[in-house]
Amino acid sequence: MTTNSSTRRLFLVDHMCVLPFGHNLNAMVLFERELGRFFEGTMCLACSALPDYAEQANQVRRELSFPYDGVLERAAATKRSDGVAVNKTQLGIRPLLNNRLVRKALYTASFEFLGIDIVSGRTLSDWKSIFRRHKISRADAIFFPSAEFYGCVTLLELLGQLPETERPSVHFRFIGVGENVKYSFSQARPIFLDAIRRAKLNGTRLSVSAETPRYVEYLRNILDIDVLFVPYPLASESASIPWRQNKTIASPGQGRADKGFFRLNSIIGEIAEHYPEVRFEYDVQNMRTRDRDYRSRYESGLARIPRMNLRPERLSQDEINSVYEKSDIMLLPYDAETYAMRGSAVYQETLAVGRPVVCSRDLGFSDLVVRYGNGLLAESDTEFADALVELSSWDKKKVEKACRDARNLFERDVESAFTQVAEILQS
Repeated sequence: MTTNSSTRRLFLVDHMCVLPFGHNLNAMVLFERELGRFFEGTMCLACSALPDYAEQANQVRRELSFPYDGVLERAAATKRSDGVAVNKTQLGIRPLLNNRLVRKALYTASFEFLGIDIVSGRTLSDWKSIFRRHKISRADAIFFPSAEFYGCVTLLELLGQLPETERPSVHFRFIGVGENVKYSFSQARPIFLDAIRRAKLNGTRLSVSAETPRYVEYLRNILDIDVLFVPYPLASESASIPWRQNKTIASPGQGRADKGFFRLNSIIGEIAEHYPEVRFEYDVQNMRTRDRDYRSRYESGLARIPRMNLRPERLSQDEINSVYEKSDIMLLPYDAETYAMRGSAVYQETLAVGRPVVCSRDLGFSDLVVRYGNGLLAESDTEFADALVELSSWDKKKVEKACRDARNLFERDVESAFTQVAEILQS
């Protein structure tokens, strides 16, 4: 489908697209594929610090400054011939300002005690360069697959300085991550939402969406505007489910405490205790050793579980695809507080490839599991064990039909959402 409009170009922007792993880079490429068909041309703008060896790095333009260098460590700049990443600043004494915590303290203290917002000023200056370089005008549109505080708020500030006749249309997709990050003692999201209200009042063509129905409802109530539900695009083709007698339970995505990594041992223990006749295989992605929650003893215990495949914390896209294709059921015991409104790219990748899932209740995407009917919800570790065993007892044809119907409904939701976004951006 195409839309008649004078809007020529779409710029997809992500100021947090700086790491060679995670979903930011892949998301930009996927969103470009879905939205690009409605525009004459597209351009993905990622951070200049995104390393060359990042998969799909050649599909984006690395031009943006990185506002979150006090929150996230940048990736190593190069790789050795053996594939190990090497950061030159780690080979000698690291300069003081290369320390992430020092940068965070500097940015916060400058803002709170001196009234100088270093990061906003830098990001605003960067936006002005981007506008000049690409000659961005009213005929263009800017889309954020993952709305984040500094990139979005400073863009609105710049647009407020321009005549309405020169402002591109803008769309922010909220996912519950970057919009909460600011170097100050005050919360970021209320300031962000207030900037949206002011921009709407001053005539900026601005639209908003969220990746879960719960977040949509929250933003509608707070902003008193229409907010769209825009899911993560289909990331892969559906794959035949193995559904062997000894089924494989996978927990995809880099191990994190808020993704339930430290619940896995207990859940598997519940299965072993209450269902000794069940012999599951397990495929789990590990946690980074530099993660503040990392525990070597827990990792060792997890690795000793019978039939456990504990993968490295970072996987290539081919390896990630292999996890999905070789597995039967996905296990997502996410933290209900952290993910109260958030979605999960892992869940939507699971839905795309055609696998059933067991995940926590009261998550931002729990309603989607109910809507699409491709899994079960649980709360306690015992409930997770029960749900995994119950799901594994389903007939293969029943599972295949449930996953096929879920994907078909999801495809319709994706098509409807992106058509609406394109029409709004081009109005």
